Amino acid sequence: MCGIGGILFSTDRSEVLSQRMTSLNRSQQHRGPDEQTMLVTGCHAFCHQRLALIDAAGGHQPFTDSSGRYHIVYNGELYNYKELKSQLEAQYVFTTQSDTEVLLAAWIIWGEDCLGRLNGMFAFLIWDTLRSTGFAARDPVGVKPFVYHYDSPVFYFASEVKALLTVLPAHPGLNEYALSELLIAPSLSGGGSEALLAGIRYLEPGCFLRIDRDGLQIRRYYTFNWHTDQLSGQALITTVGTAIEESVRLSLRADLPIGIFLSGGLDSSLIAAIAAKHADYAPQAYTICFDNHQQVDFDPATIVNSDDLPFARELAGQLRLPFHEVSASHIAQHLRLLARINDRSPVWEQEFSQHVLAQAASRQHKAVLVGDAADETNYGYFFLLNPDVNPSPAGLINRFGGDFRELALHPDLRRRLKPMAYLQEQYCQLALDAGYTFGRSPRENILAMSTLIHQRWLQRLLHNGDIHTMHFGLEARVPFANRNMLEAAALVYPEAGFKNNTEKYVLRKAAEKWLPAGLAHRKKSSLPRDPRFGQEYQRILRTLLDQKNSFADRYLSRPALDQLCRQTTLEENQRMLLFTIICLIYWAEEYAK
Repeated sequence: MCGIGGILFSTDRSEVLSQRMTSLNRSQQHRGPDEQTMLVTGCHAFCHQRLALIDAAGGHQPFTDSSGRYHIVYNGELYNYKELKSQLEAQYVFTTQSDTEVLLAAWIIWGEDCLGRLNGMFAFLIWDTLRSTGFAARDPVGVKPFVYHYDSPVFYFASEVKALLTVLPAHPGLNEYALSELLIAPSLSGGGSEALLAGIRYLEPGCFLRIDRDGLQIRRYYTFNWHTDQLSGQALITTVGTAIEESVRLSLRADLPIGIFLSGGLDSSLIAAIAAKHADYAPQAYTICFDNHQQVDFDPATIVNSDDLPFARELAGQLRLPFHEVSASHIAQHLRLLARINDRSPVWEQEFSQHVLAQAASRQHKAVLVGDAADETNYGYFFLLNPDVNPSPAGLINRFGGDFRELALHPDLRRRLKPMAYLQEQYCQLALDAGYTFGRSPRENILAMSTLIHQRWLQRLLHNGDIHTMHFGLEARVPFANRNMLEAAALVYPEAGFKNNTEKYVLRKAAEKWLPAGLAHRKKSSLPRDPRFGQEYQRILRTLLDQKNSFADRYLSRPALDQLCRQTTLEENQRMLLFTIICLIYWAEEYAK
């Protein structure tokens, strides 16, 4: 639910501070169409945009405890709030039925230790008026965003970069390293703390921060990694199966019916089957389709391997779910809109599918269940077994065209940044920090690459999911990212996860309880995209390059892009690069000012 924002230790006059909060509120109104409120207290201000799914009458924010000491602005859902409330009632007198008050009470009673008890998705900031300190935290894998800019002593925060820009005293410049990562390794470009604009940062998943007049401190409270005390055999399958059932059951908690994005693949199908059992209504399912869908050839794609629509349609019928086929057409006409919405700049064509699915579902729902995070925590990518890919980060980068994508960068930028070497070093360090070294053994290669997939690929996936659904005031709930499910997935080592050379083996076996064997063991196929737009992309990019464009002149290689526009036959990676470049140029028009 919702969007949050604020300014701490402002040097503005109160009326100017109020004006800035009004601007921030307005810029994130799409995240919370039900209510936009703010609180200005001295040199500190907070705002909240509400999407009401729990306790519409009592969950107003910013929320203040009965003593008046603590204020909270909170974005997300705390799925185990009822259980936590029963533990806290002896020490805290509740005045609402909201999970917001439960979260604040948990922090008041347990302090930062409360983070280990929370099961859900969240980004929040709590302000202690007595000590003039702020405490902010983000959920374990970063389903919900928290962006900030710190210019001591002033601290600015929001849910989206575009909103933060409305209150900053000056427009930031471009982060060239982040730009090079987006072009060369787009699938890995959504993680870490740095945004495309210099000085704007993301609080990383599983981290919290403290802010006061003396400075800013950030600490990590959670890291996903695979346990050494692993289960095996049926005990492991049962544990994972029990965890996902409980996670879906908890994710259905709301005062309103929740829909489902049903792709027809294993992950969303499993969620749909469990939700159909536990919901006291028939959840409505939404699946993407394209114009003349039957003519689309999905087989040549790297990850999209087959047509999802027949599988989704069949399962919805078996589960008796109301089924909506959502048409995605004319993507090329909407690239500028995608770039404006996604302040991290779009990198995947599938974002258009997310966009139209969210638009359709938002007409009848405020929340949907999605299958994201299953692949990134349960060994869901077949290329992790490829010895040409997994010995080093460069193998993964080049698997998706990074070697020729680098040529799209301006030669001067390539010489200064040496981006491939930079990314290789950064990604190797991420794996090393988790305890794994690329090149040591085939097994450790899988764990090292899986760490990279979890920490970077998943972050891009979750960012896209949040930014496109919340644009329509629709909340994407992610059962595979809930704390209890993460703890179960962490018990699965490569030998079990890839048993019989099958990706997500344990999860597939657990799914047999809920799904037909053919669907439980169907080959992975990601959210589809229409591969017929290559020539249209070339036409759009040629038009953009024919115009005067200072961004392209400074950061991109016009000769390389001209050559790309002249290709008579486009491979998938080339088409994806065209999409990325067009969106980046549109993004720059909006954000790189």
